[in-house]
This record gives sequence, structure tokens and C-alpha cells, in this order.
Amino acid sequence: MGDIVDVYTRRKIKDALGRFLIALIGLVALFPLFHIFFSIAYNGVKVIAASGIVEFLTGIPNPTNPRSPGGIGPALLGSIVLAVVATAIAIPIALNAAIFVSEFRGSPASRFTLLLSLLLVEFPTILVGLFVYAVVVEPLKGFSLLAGSIALALVMLPYVVAQASEALRQIPRDLREAAYSLGLSRLKTVYRLMLGMARRGILVGVLIGLAKALGETAPLLFTVYGAFNTYPQTILDPGAAIPLLIYIYAQQPGEGYRELAWGAAFILLVMVTSIVLVAKKLVQRVHL
Repeated sequence: MGDIVDVYTRRKIKDALGRFLIALIGLVALFPLFHIFFSIAYNGVKVIAASGIVEFLTGIPNPTNPRSPGGIGPALLGSIVLAVVATAIAIPIALNAAIFVSEFRGSPASRFTLLLSLLLVEFPTILVGLFVYAVVVEPLKGFSLLAGSIALALVMLPYVVAQASEALRQIPRDLREAAYSLGLSRLKTVYRLMLGMARRGILVGVLIGLAKALGETAPLLFTVYGAFNTYPQTILDPGAAIPLLIYIYAQQPGEGYRELAWGAAFILLVMVTSIVLVAKKLVQRVHL
């Protein structure tokens, strides 16, 4: 009897030790992430509180005055415009590519399209910026929000294609056959029935791609220019974006530049985190 108790005790000790080690390893792995969140939140909120939330979100940067460094209005507007235009460009292209991949699965062209979208995920985004610079910026003879939007749309594409094609593939084939039996053409079945049923999965892909695009800096270096002190009048004007402002201002020696960079980093963190949380919530509610 004593031997059985000893074995049971040893197993409990080993189990507790294993759980402790797993928890410790998890905390060590998550510590850098927590540190990043805390550092950005602590420094960013402090700067925004000193300037005032309205002034920081709408004001013009004045980094040479550390006591009143202004705001990130042009960069915030630029990020919003870039996100909206890039999404408008990416969605129709990505949806049609996803439909092609899911409807003609197994064909060489379908496999090539899927492979191309997967390659774009790993493709260096700075090369995307160089490509758009060559085909858009040079012909238009200037930087613009439109060029930046095209670059970010290319960044978004593979995420939307992958998620949308997967959502379309999960739709039961019986539903498609039922639509055909009711007299719907293949085109109407895809665009009216299947896209509607896969809308949550598609929206998840759009949000994931948007979160990725919002944090990109490299493609904007060759397309947007970085007009931090003026509001753009049209999408053909040079503009700014929050990641670009953070990248440029963080390298400057003045204290005002760094304060604006911290505040902008916090705003970007809130935007991206909000999008990711919405996407996660939608994933939990996807039912085909």
C-alpha cells in the first residue's frame, strides 16, 4: 500500500513540476510581447494626455517644441485614406481570385494562382514598394496616396485570397447542387449564394489583411513620400501614414520627435489590436 502511495505522490509532484515549467516557459515567451505593449502604452498615453486627445489626433506636428509637439493629424488621415482605398482595390481582385481558386481547384492555372498568393505572403514588402514606384510613381511623376494604396493593396491580397478561398471551399457541395437544380447559373450561384454564405470568412481575411497593411512602412517609403505637416487634398497628392511617421521621427535626435513617435505608436497599436480582436470574434462566429 505504501509503495502505491509513493508512486502516486511522485506522479503528482512530476505533474505539478511539468505544469510549472510549461507556465514558466510560456511567461518567458510572452514577456517580450507584454513589454512591448506596456512600453508603448505607458509612453504613448503620457504623450497623448499631455497634448490632449483631440489635439494629438488632429493637430499638425511641431516636434521642435517638446512642451507642445502638436499632433499626428495628417499621418492619421493618410493611414485612414490608405486603408480605405487599398481595401477597395484589394477586395474585388482578391474575391475573384479566390472564386477562381475554389471553383477550378486542381487546374494548373488555379494552382498557380494559389501559389502566387502564398508567395506574396513571404514576399519582401519593400520590393512591393519598389515595384509600385516603377509602375505608378514614375509614370505619374510624383508620390501620392494612390500609389501607397496600390502598394498596400498588394500586401493585403494574399491574406484575403487565402481566407476567402478557404471559406468558399467549406460550403457544402449539396447547396451548390440545390442552386443548380433551381435553375441558377454557375455565375449566379457563386456571386449570389456562395459569396453570401462565406461573407464572414471573407471579412476575416479582409480584416487580417488590413491589420497587416496598416502596420507596413517599407512599401510607403517609395510611394507616399511623408508629408507630415500638410493635409492632402486628393489621393493624387503626397501624404503620410502613422508607420512612416514613427519610422522617420524615431530616428530624429529631438525629444519632440520621439514623443510624437511614441504617441503615434500607441494609436497604431490600438487600431491594429482592435481589428485583430474583431477578426477573432468573427472567426468564432463563422458557421457555414
